[in-house]
Amino acid sequence: MPTYNFKQEAEVYVVSGGTYRIHVTDVSFSQTFSEQSYSVNTIHSPNNLFEASVINKANVASFGLSLPALKEADYAIIETLLLNATEFDLYVKTAADVYHLSKAVLTNGSFVIERSRPLSLQIAGEAAQLIVGASFTGTSPISNRSYTIPQLDITLNSASLTDIVSVTMELQNDVSWTGYTTVNKAVSATTMYPSGFTLSKKILAGSITQYLTDGNSSTVQTFDTDASLSIKAGNGLSGSFFRGFSFGPAVCSFTNRVNSQSAVYVQSYDWRLVENPASLATILKYETD
Repeated sequence: MPTYNFKQEAEVYVVSGGTYRIHVTDVSFSQTFSEQSYSVNTIHSPNNLFEASVINKANVASFGLSLPALKEADYAIIETLLLNATEFDLYVKTAADVYHLSKAVLTNGSFVIERSRPLSLQIAGEAAQLIVGASFTGTSPISNRSYTIPQLDITLNSASLTDIVSVTMELQNDVSWTGYTTVNKAVSATTMYPSGFTLSKKILAGSITQYLTDGNSSTVQTFDTDASLSIKAGNGLSGSFFRGFSFGPAVCSFTNRVNSQSAVYVQSYDWRLVENPASLATILKYETD
């Protein structure tokens, strides 16, 4: 009987200055190839109407991970790789095979904050090459997992926001991949894979949705390009006991709009970071033990 690859049995490992096993609730990955066609219709073969194909170039591989934001520091490596857009290697191990995504980089990270549900991260990334059948020895999973149920503390321009409906926060790393830039590499390669990447831009943005009441209606349909924003989502919102997602205080722009489509009116702040800190890790943190 053949051995199948089951997603729920997959083991995920991040290799960057060490080997880290990451417990995920979902994992996906793929890589496609670029095809070029050319005509074979000639004077001698006028009926050759189907074009021939050349395939010698791979597109950038893509992958996605969903993982809980644990109180333990085991997944802090994900925060480091996301904030710094650092190159690493990703391995997905199943009962049948090992899949290796080489020269990987995290391009998108969504900080998932939902009512009465543990905090989690949804990660997307790209890699130079997907290698099937790689050789890899994994590590043992962490023994203890403590999940974080979020409490919210949001401050905008020194005013505390209450009656919160939902909060979103997302970091995007805009990377550009380079191919085989020399003639020798291009000629010698059977298949050309991307050789590296450069980071050109970062975007950190999100939204805050709030029930519209008589106490906060003065802020509806306003905007600001120099607002101080602070967001905390996690356990123990005061002192050194905080565990969860922490952003700010940082300078952001925002627009505010009213939404009257639902049964209860709400207002939404769509915000974006406009400050350029020396280190993003000083204002955007995944706080752990």
